[in-house]
This record gives sequence, structure tokens and C-alpha cells, in this order.
Amino acid sequence: MEQLKQSFVVALNSAFDGKVSIEEQSLERPKSPDMGDLAFPCFRAAKAMGLNPNQLANQLASSIELSLPSGAELVAVGPYLNLKLGAENRAVAVLKRFLRGNEKTLNNNKQTVLVEYSSPNIAKLFTIGHLRSTMIGHALVQVNRYLGCKVIRLNHLGDWGTQFGKLLTAYKYWAETENPKLENDFPWAHPIPENRRSPLFRLFQLYVRFHEEEENNAELRDEARLWFKRLESGDEEALRLWGWFREISLTEFQRVYDRLGVSFDSMDGESFYTDKLAGTVEKLQDFGLLEEGEGGSRIVILEDVGIQTPCIVVKGDGTSIYATRDIAAALYRRVSYNFEKCIYVVGADQVLHFQQLFAVLEKLDPWFVGRMLHTPFGMVNLPQGKMSTRQGNVIFLEDVLDESVSRVLSIIEDKNPNLENKLEVAEILGIGAVIFFDAMNDRVKPITFAWDRVIALEGDTGPYVQYAHARICSVLRKAGDDWINHVRPTNCLSADVADVVFDEVDLPLELSGLSEPSAQVLLYELAGLQSAICSVQRENMATALARQLVAIARAFSGFYTNCPILAQENSAGVRDSRLLLCVATARAVRQGLWLLGIRAPEEM
Repeated sequence: MEQLKQSFVVALNSAFDGKVSIEEQSLERPKSPDMGDLAFPCFRAAKAMGLNPNQLANQLASSIELSLPSGAELVAVGPYLNLKLGAENRAVAVLKRFLRGNEKTLNNNKQTVLVEYSSPNIAKLFTIGHLRSTMIGHALVQVNRYLGCKVIRLNHLGDWGTQFGKLLTAYKYWAETENPKLENDFPWAHPIPENRRSPLFRLFQLYVRFHEEEENNAELRDEARLWFKRLESGDEEALRLWGWFREISLTEFQRVYDRLGVSFDSMDGESFYTDKLAGTVEKLQDFGLLEEGEGGSRIVILEDVGIQTPCIVVKGDGTSIYATRDIAAALYRRVSYNFEKCIYVVGADQVLHFQQLFAVLEKLDPWFVGRMLHTPFGMVNLPQGKMSTRQGNVIFLEDVLDESVSRVLSIIEDKNPNLENKLEVAEILGIGAVIFFDAMNDRVKPITFAWDRVIALEGDTGPYVQYAHARICSVLRKAGDDWINHVRPTNCLSADVADVVFDEVDLPLELSGLSEPSAQVLLYELAGLQSAICSVQRENMATALARQLVAIARAFSGFYTNCPILAQENSAGVRDSRLLLCVATARAVRQGLWLLGIRAPEEM
């Protein structure tokens, strides 16, 4: 199908003879297979050529030179030029895609892409809000790797800054004498469930308490600033406690990442760049970009590029700010990776920060122009409003994962109590439900967290898609002759692998049994998977892929209902062609879910 798309684009460009430039992303998918397989909207081209779009579509349909397989045709449908395959053409094109190796739109120049994602703050537990950056970033990593890019996975940990002055102050006041190892409940804390009995949860409690206490004691803020200044100045005690807090945090973070199947190439946090801050400030000074701001701060004025708020680089007390550290990090990465694109997967509340950051970098070095990209996402809110770590009104990510797994396990116990490896399957389905819920939502829009929507096992959900895979595996097991082996990957799947590799399966000379409407709908939806994957790379958003997987699962349900696969009255050709379509569907679902960071069980 990808080769056909490329040929269609070449033919269009030849027809326009340089007057209009057409790219692959200019092509769309018609709304149904009855309308065709590829559509070229003529609006832009017609405007450039001074024609009516309907008129241009009709002219192209009769004049374009394109070698088409037997049964295929070009038809004008209003302002669209549609390429429509015959039933057998469509079956051959789609099945080849999934049965004879992965046909991809590859990035032939092997672009180096940096993706900075997850980036939690040290000394805080993961909340459900952290899932967005982590799994959006993971999907972008997987898709860019799948499409041929060299991807560097960066976890820019929040392990430096004023909050550590607050944490050091809180530890000194409320933990050092009573509970120096952060082992037991603090006297001031409410009873803590068993799964909270970790040092990292104690640090979270300290952070919350600091913000409660500072409302009535402004001197705490001054002490926190002094502690952070001591930390930046290399104070031995401050560094010792900070290092311990960091170690506690990384241990807990890794446990969660292992559960999510996420890993990184670098976990150099903000602290990694502390010895580069002085050089960064000096460089800004040498370029004449630094000016004095309020309270003795040092700032970069950006009004000339349309940003009214100046970028603070050095605070009035001489300490750094996260903008300073991000500038230093970008300069370091420019030398270390010589990247083509750097994607920051960070919440929408940081839009201004990244506008400032990119503007400062472009003033320092035009090389950065067009290479830096902020991929903002909406925050996760509770039904009663925005979550806040400072106030302690958060939902912890592991609580969500545990609850999801528990609910799935209850359903398994009710519907399939004899299932082997029930706990493992419940883990796959429960975590998949949470990840898929996030992927289905538009990245830019905020999400209101509600249990009934997250855990739902019907409708546009991860378990619904996973069930389609399990149902296919059941059919293939019943078919015998090792059909099930065709949907089992031949490569070892790990967080370092984006491409699910299967063995090659030869197509029979005749594909009878796939001309029925429901089979053609399924073939049509399978053909849309590749464009959905490419849109993730183009839009930096996983939603199109998640929705296409739902469409494939729905189409398979229709095919399964209307086209008996193992029925005794089927001829061998009908049976085998429908089994091949099952194999192609299972492979598509497994690959698509894997790109999102979700596993596909064979039974459930």
C-alpha cells in the first residue's frame, strides 16, 4: 500500500508539471472502502491553478498516468480524486504488508531525534499526572525508532532547584531528630496504608508539610532559599542529604518504570549541568544578551521576538533557575548529539518557558532554529479540580495501576476462572487500560480523572483492543497446523525494541473468502494503520494510533461475526484466506499496541 501511495504522489506531481508540489501527507483516506483507498483533495491545487476543485478532480481522473492493478480505478468524487482498489487488489496489498515483512515509511537519512520525557521531580511519588509525559514520550520514541530515526531517550530529572531548599528545611525541622532514616510514621501524619511505607513517601509528606507550615511562617521560605544556596555552593551536609534523597527517589522511580516497560538512555537530571551554569551565563554575557532585572536578577529581554516576559537566568540571590539549567542542557546536547530534532514532552503550563528557552537559544546560535519542539499536553485534573503536590491532593500512579489490575482480575475470576497466569494477564490488561485511556485522549486537552472512564473494559478501551488479539489467537489455536506461531514475534521484545518482527508467510495464488463487505472493511482499516503511525511522528501525539486500533478491533468483530472462519462448509481457499486475514490483524494490533507501550495477551 505504501508503494502504491508513493506511485500516486509521483503521478500527481507529474500531472502538475511543477506547478503544484504534492507530498504523501497530502493524501487522505476516504471515509469507507466503497469510496476508495486513497484520496487526493484538490482544493489547494485547484486554487493554485485557478480551477474549480470538482473540475480539477475530473480532469485528473481522465488524464493522470498511473499504472494500476487489474480492477483498480481512479474516480472523481466531488473535489476529491480517489484511488479505488478492487476487492482482490486490496486483499493482496494489505496482506503483503503484514505477512511479508514490515513495509514502512522510513527516514532514510537516519535523523537523530532527542526526546525528553517523564522527567519527574526527585523526592516526590509518581502521580497519575506523570503518566502523560512518560507514555506520550514513550510512544514518540517507539514510533520514531520504528520509522527509522536514531532516538536518544532523555529523562531530565528534576533533581535541583529551590524545592530542595524546602525539602532540606523540612527534613531538618521535622525528621532529623525524630526519624532520621525516614522509616516510620511521623507523629503528625495520618495513618498510612502499607503501600505508603517507603522513604520516598516520607519525603512527599515533608514537602506537603512545608507548604502547609509556610502559610503561617514566612521565615521558612527564607530558610529554604538559604539551604538551596548552600547546596549550589557545595555545602557538604546539603549535598549529602540531597544525594540521599536522590538515591531513594531513583530506586522507587525505576520500580515504576520497570512496571510500565519504559527505559532511558540518559537520566542526567538538572544537577548534571550545575558545573556548566557559570559557562552558560558567561556565554550569554559575551553575546550581550544579559541585562539587570528586578532585585539584582539577570535577564534576557525577548520583546524583539514578540515575547513580552523576560527570561530570568540568574535570580537576585545569585542562584540559578530552571531556565538556566535548560539552556545549559541544550548547549551540551548540541555538542554531544548533533541532533536534527529535540522534542520536550512537558505540560502545557510550561509553554511560556519553552518559548523563552527556544528564543534565547536561537539568539545564541542560529543552529537551533527549527530543531527545538515543545510537545505540550493538558494536565490531569481530579473531578474537584486541579491536582497539587504541594497541597497533597493527588492520585498516585501506582494506586491507579494496582486498582486497575485488581478490577481486571475480578472480571477474570468471574468470566474465565481457569485461565492460566491470571495475575500476569491482569497486570497486562490493567496497565494497558490506563495507558490506552491516556493515549485515546487528545494530547493538548486536559483530562479529568474518573475511575469509571479509566477502568472501563468495554468501548474505546485498551482491553477491548487486547481482547480482539486474544480472540484471534483463540481462532488460530483451534485452526491447528501451527497457525498460532504466525502471530508470535521472532524477536525479543523489550523497552529497547520498537519493531515487532514476525516470520514471513507466503500468500496463496487465490484469496477467496475476502470479498465480503465486512472482510473488505477490515482490510481497509488495516491499511490505515501505517498512516496512523506516521501521524504520531508528524503530530507528536498518539491519539490517531489508539483510535485506529479501536477501528481495527471493531472491524474484526464485524468480520468475525459475518464471515465464518473455521466453518466446515468453507473450502480450503476460503478458510486459509480468512485465517491469513486473522494473522494480519493480530500482527497489526500487536505492533500498534507495542508502539503505545502496551502488551497483547494471547488469552484473557
